[in-house]
Amino acid sequence: MDRRGSWSEREGLGAGMGGFLDAPFVAPEAGALRAAGATHAVYGIPFDGTTFFRSGSQHGPHAIRDASEQFLPYHFDYDVDLAEAVTLVDCGDAAVVPGSAARTLEAARRDLGEIHAAGAMPIVIGGEHLVTIAGTAALAEHTDGPLGLVVFDTHLDTAEDIAGERLTYCSPVSRTLELERFSPENTCLIGIHGPANTRDERAWAEEHGVRVYAMSEIEERGIAAVTEEAMAAAWRGTRGVYVSYDIDCLDASCAPGTSGAEPGGLTTRELLRAVSVVASSGYTAFDVVEVAPQYDPAGITATAACRVILDMLAGAAG
Repeated sequence: MDRRGSWSEREGLGAGMGGFLDAPFVAPEAGALRAAGATHAVYGIPFDGTTFFRSGSQHGPHAIRDASEQFLPYHFDYDVDLAEAVTLVDCGDAAVVPGSAARTLEAARRDLGEIHAAGAMPIVIGGEHLVTIAGTAALAEHTDGPLGLVVFDTHLDTAEDIAGERLTYCSPVSRTLELERFSPENTCLIGIHGPANTRDERAWAEEHGVRVYAMSEIEERGIAAVTEEAMAAAWRGTRGVYVSYDIDCLDASCAPGTSGAEPGGLTTRELLRAVSVVASSGYTAFDVVEVAPQYDPAGITATAACRVILDMLAGAAG
């Protein structure tokens, strides 16, 4: 990663989009990643083919990379310079197959497997929440033992299917829990609320024993306490934890640029507090999804997504 410790050291300022935080582009191939000494790899999955309301998250990876131009690798809150703490690369985007969720997920799973094989940590940027399925599947294939799952979201995303389709942006949790490595007792959903969750999805979570932390509980107990408990549950008896941040977990005032923007969610400050807990607890891979920039001319949603990524890296390194 370009060691741009100050604005005066940064080359090409405003010259156009490069890799996330000016990270060099490296192909998602294990040999190339090893040669680059990569410890972390950003990987975009610009797919939103199953979104049936406010589509546009296919543009999320571009928007997140573009928004990262405003940040430096030094993080004041953690007193960490990411240019020194990690070797970050950008593996570009998945080879999306228009109209085919299954083939897109398979292509992404293969690429993410290469990142794992190189010993680097994948950082997936979406794209709709469906893309989490590629992330969890790749992690399951490259981990010897059980895994935990923590999801920050307004919605349960435990749908069995939508009109018979099993691969949808409403089903990343249910599909992940069909993988052998993941189990409901190590799965926690944080931030659930509002009138866009179905009774069937709630029943599915209850029947399978998935722990759901509603916004009402977060308001009562505080986001830090809830996240600490969730991470402890995810790590109990497991070998790794996958964390998924659906940006619509934020209140619509904090993240209007998403397909499921709703009032009543987390503030950005609360989410970043949760991120600090996640980072200090440890994690194995993560994603940030559902940024749909065309609904947010000011770009605050993509900026919030950038902060999640930067805080995850700095918090773990600090």
